[in-house]
Amino acid sequence: MTIPKTIEMARKFLKAGNARAYAQLMSAEIRAAMSDRAANAYRKAIAEDGTEGLFSGLSSPCPTAA
Repeated sequence: MTIPKTIEMARKFLKAGNARAYAQLMSAEIRAAMSDRAANAYRKAIAEDGTEGLFSGLSSPCPTAA
């Protein structure tokens, strides 16, 4: 799945009120990213959504859903 499609799916979870699923998906994608560019795209989307508080260690290579 492409990065934009994954972000879109995660945002659907968030809009449906399932912040935990959003955080789990986004943190898993950052951990699985094969490049810094990909990981930063997910981090940028998280910042745009204002959901940094849902994550622990967001700036690390292995963030987790808090």
